[in-house]
Amino acid sequence: MPLFFVVWIHLIAAITFIGGLIYLHLVLRPVLHSQLKEPEPNEVLRKTSQRFRTITWVSLIALVLTGAFNMLSEGGSARIETEWGVVLMLKLFLFAIAFGLVLIHDFVLDPYASSSQQSVKPQVVTSNIRRAAFVQQMILALTLIILLVATYLSSMY
Repeated sequence: MPLFFVVWIHLIAAITFIGGLIYLHLVLRPVLHSQLKEPEPNEVLRKTSQRFRTITWVSLIALVLTGAFNMLSEGGSARIETEWGVVLMLKLFLFAIAFGLVLIHDFVLDPYASSSQQSVKPQVVTSNIRRAAFVQQMILALTLIILLVATYLSSMY
């Protein structure tokens, strides 16, 4: 597979993931909360977030696979010992943290699951949603930092 195609897929996956996070967190959530005046998400936010979860995981898997391919095609371990390799390791470390936070958000907190909210007190649901929103903010901040590191990394090449 040509390298430019793999890089293109990598960039589309990153754009989809970061753009979706920005839209959900900075546009959709504030509008819905200002319209409803309730701490709990409504059905639109729940369904949108569940749909975005699928897109998130497809994007993350694409980022892992294309990132590994890109790293191997760049010369493998020969470049790891350079300044470029150190910056790449920083990017991979930040990505691993963001990946772990997405895992926690989606499978531990699970703020938009309809079945888990029916048997739990409203205060617990609200607290869980607030924690999930904080984790989303951390994921968004980390992905933007990763984007800055990736930009610096590409300028070194």
